[in-house]
Amino acid sequence: MSAIKLIHMYASPWAERVRWALNYKGVPYEKEDYQPGVDEEKVKKLTGQAQVPVLIVDGTPIPDSTAILNWLEQYKPQPSLMPSSDKDRAQVMMWEELMDGVLGPQARMLIIGHFLRSGEPQLQQGGRYFAQKYQHTAYDEEHAKVTVERIFTILKSVLQGRQYLVGEAFTRADITVASTLLLVNPPPDDLFLFPASMRPMYTVPLTSDSQFAPIFAWRDAMYRKHRGEAVKP
Repeated sequence: MSAIKLIHMYASPWAERVRWALNYKGVPYEKEDYQPGVDEEKVKKLTGQAQVPVLIVDGTPIPDSTAILNWLEQYKPQPSLMPSSDKDRAQVMMWEELMDGVLGPQARMLIIGHFLRSGEPQLQQGGRYFAQKYQHTAYDEEHAKVTVERIFTILKSVLQGRQYLVGEAFTRADITVASTLLLVNPPPDDLFLFPASMRPMYTVPLTSDSQFAPIFAWRDAMYRKHRGEAVKP
């Protein structure tokens, strides 16, 4: 058995998708918390970049959540999280790219705005740090609102009459979308324990629109059926 350690941030959807996949496949691992601004140099020295999650397997680092899931699928093929057909596998990759490259970064832009406008000095300080790191502007935040709504509209349409996003089985697409949605509206505490003071920071007003309620009902159903445990720090 390999010695496996995950460097992660608890509220990161990229970390959550990796934790979920590891748990789903029954792979034991050790967790190491990452502190923004404090641990960046350590991670950069280890991997050449400063983002988490990073999986360390027998001393070898694997940065990037998609690369980690690719490794995991080879390390423990069953239960599989990738479909067998090329067409379905391409659909899984499409959802991963849409979440990792679009919804995740755009939702993060909205969160930064929430932090910057918070009445709490500590949250404002965190907002300024991430605003500089991810080049937040008022224009980008307004653009992010439009993009997030467009993705919600896509998701709402795709999920009509479907249990899973790709084919008839649970895949990495479901894990990735369900995890990324925590950036716009975290799951309830019985599924994902989230500090009450932080929920407003991670809750986009658009998610209260009733037309998008089925998206989050689906997300919570994925957690209940396939996460295997209530997520806690």
